[in-house]
Amino acid sequence: MQAPAARAVAPSGHLALCGATNVGVRRADNQDAFVIADLRSGDLSNPCSRTEIPLSQQGILLLVCDGMGGAAAGDLAARIAADAVKQQLVGAGQAVVEHPNESLRSAVSGANGAVLAEAEARPAARGMGTTCTAAIVLPDRISVAQVGDSRAYLLRDGRLQRMTRDQTMADQLVEMGALRPEQVATYPYRHVLVQAVGTQSTIDPVTSEARLQRGDRILLCSDGLHGPVPDHEIARILGAPADIKRVANDLIQAALAAGGPDNVTVVVADCE
Repeated sequence: MQAPAARAVAPSGHLALCGATNVGVRRADNQDAFVIADLRSGDLSNPCSRTEIPLSQQGILLLVCDGMGGAAAGDLAARIAADAVKQQLVGAGQAVVEHPNESLRSAVSGANGAVLAEAEARPAARGMGTTCTAAIVLPDRISVAQVGDSRAYLLRDGRLQRMTRDQTMADQLVEMGALRPEQVATYPYRHVLVQAVGTQSTIDPVTSEARLQRGDRILLCSDGLHGPVPDHEIARILGAPADIKRVANDLIQAALAAGGPDNVTVVVADCE
């Protein structure tokens, strides 16, 4: 997705950030993970409260992973992938600024190798994997890389734009014309991923980018949110004139009220 040209966020501006995660109603363990990190210093924000980070030229990393696998393997895969992406991008400096999409693709591919290596070392964890949707926010733009079905959204002037496309069997069939969009909700394999981090030797992270302007609101989330909560309801909550800590909590509560079938994780950022 390429958003329309807009007035850029000033380099002296800030991102107001908040992340939140919940195990959901039907799951015993939370296998989601998220990262908010200043790529200059590697510092993480407090995941439970509103935090402001200067929009430095080196960028800010936002990331959501949704792990899969038996026992604690999904949690392990999500944590390994999140840490690997962060470690590769923090301190990378000008390379990230000049080539954010390529930097993200490389970092997510590196995370794939890290998860595979851990699975090889731990036979009980073999078969584990994770989605990974990572974004680099620079003073004037956002770049996103996705593997799996965790999503990135951009809300501008009340309009919700999806920056990612679910990499699922159902969406692939819709793209091929073999399945109608209205049939996705009842398709028995709608949650089967076409690719995930750590489940195959090579992956192909899909990238997108958009220009940013003051007033934009960014959302990254696992399918624990966008599965049970429709986009129009996500847009309504995101568009509320409330602090992002309240917005993040309201998104979690909406997922729980809709049945909370899965772990739910959100990262919300305001361009101020």
